[in-house]
Amino acid sequence: MLANQFKILTNTFITLAFCTLPSLAAPESEPELVLESLSKSSTTDSLPLGTLLDSQGKPLPIPAEQSALDYSPPTVNVDNTSPKTKTNKTQSTKTKNKKLSRKQQLASRDKVANDPSCRWLDARMSQLETQIGNKREQAADYHSDELNARKQEWQCLKCGVEGPNPDDYHRCQYRR
Repeated sequence: MLANQFKILTNTFITLAFCTLPSLAAPESEPELVLESLSKSSTTDSLPLGTLLDSQGKPLPIPAEQSALDYSPPTVNVDNTSPKTKTNKTQSTKTKNKKLSRKQQLASRDKVANDPSCRWLDARMSQLETQIGNKREQAADYHSDELNARKQEWQCLKCGVEGPNPDDYHRCQYRR
């Protein structure tokens, strides 16, 4: 225990000796740098407001103020015709005036519920229908399989009427 105390005392003495040694060896002719002496400029000329100097003391030009983003929204022409309206001239006036049943409303894509999943499903089904129409019958098999699965998901989520309930997402999700 006495040896431990001796080690602590010698370490403390050595540390104090090294800390005070640089202050004793420092020449006294060097002036100490003080914050006040640094803040005073060597020249008495003061710079006007808005002037900056570079590392060589030359004035830097400051660009004039301008907006960083010049944006004007494009003009949009709104047409009264909706791209979702289907124009079948062969339909009779009876079917136009007749109200659709609940099952027909669920399967119909004339109206899309205000839900992101329903909007995505509608866009995906339109894309699949386009792809099926552009390809041969055999090459579009996997597209037609996916389209059938998406139609079932559409009906399960009730996207043609009011949209899905929170628990419908899990129950109606298309599983591969």
